[in-house]
Amino acid sequence: MDIVWQLRQQSAHTDAPESKLARFILDNLHVSAQATMEELATQAGVSPEVLRRFAASAGCRDLDDFLHQVRKAGQHQEEVFIDVIRQRQPSLTQQENRVAVAILNDTAFAASATIEQLAGRAEVSAATITRFARSVGCEDIRDLRMRLARASSVPSARTTQAIPQLEAIQQALAQQWSQADNATWERAARALQKARSVLLIGATGQTTPLVAEVHQRLSTAGLSLAWIQDDNLLRMTLSRLQPDDLLLILAPDAVSSSVLSAVHHAHIQKSAVIAICPTGLDLANQADIWLPLPDAQHARSYGILCALDRLETALALF
Repeated sequence: MDIVWQLRQQSAHTDAPESKLARFILDNLHVSAQATMEELATQAGVSPEVLRRFAASAGCRDLDDFLHQVRKAGQHQEEVFIDVIRQRQPSLTQQENRVAVAILNDTAFAASATIEQLAGRAEVSAATITRFARSVGCEDIRDLRMRLARASSVPSARTTQAIPQLEAIQQALAQQWSQADNATWERAARALQKARSVLLIGATGQTTPLVAEVHQRLSTAGLSLAWIQDDNLLRMTLSRLQPDDLLLILAPDAVSSSVLSAVHHAHIQKSAVIAICPTGLDLANQADIWLPLPDAQHARSYGILCALDRLETALALF
């Protein structure tokens, strides 16, 4: 039985007291899930008789069955709250996303931490914590802590059957996402759109199919893109490099001397360089625009696809 669906249906077709009760439960499901029959009737401002009548009209066997269904729905809502945080990460600011990552990494700590402690863990200001709470649908930090406490106490399939490898990849991608805000990706997209030509330099070996995916999808997006796979061809192409050309370098693991030489030559010619690489590579500091890949090596392939998706989204804005 989907009690939430039943509540919505009943709120539209019952008399005023029952409609009032349905709206109260839907608006306060996490509170209703903890209440007794008497408490629920009092909080909703209706009589116990209205509650009994409502339970019967909702298709429940008795009041105990009704309260059981409400408790299940309330627990599910708190599990979903963690998913809400994950789903809203793409729309959060860079600072708010730091808070999201800190909470997802240690929900139990976040549920009991003061605003100053959580701000310290996420390396943001206390004001950012308040903004984050509102961004994920909470009234304030107290409401956020309460919902996190309920979520961390609910035994769920996500918790008991978690796959460590997938959890590690999710955390790596969340870290990647937080390292560059939307403005950085939009600046890269604008530079790519304005370039006379884009020279794509990518790693070889196992990563080659992913470089091919970058080439195909960015070409489809309308960029004038040339994929340089040979050092001799790279040297010939660099000899004709102009200030309105652009180097796009995909380096998930290491950077060869020929790539570093290409970056140096581009700087001399005043051509822009965009690097998609982990923060640990010197290339990240040498590029005009750095787009991050995960620090965790096992997540780099997923990170390339994530970076490509985000870059395509930014290109669609121009």
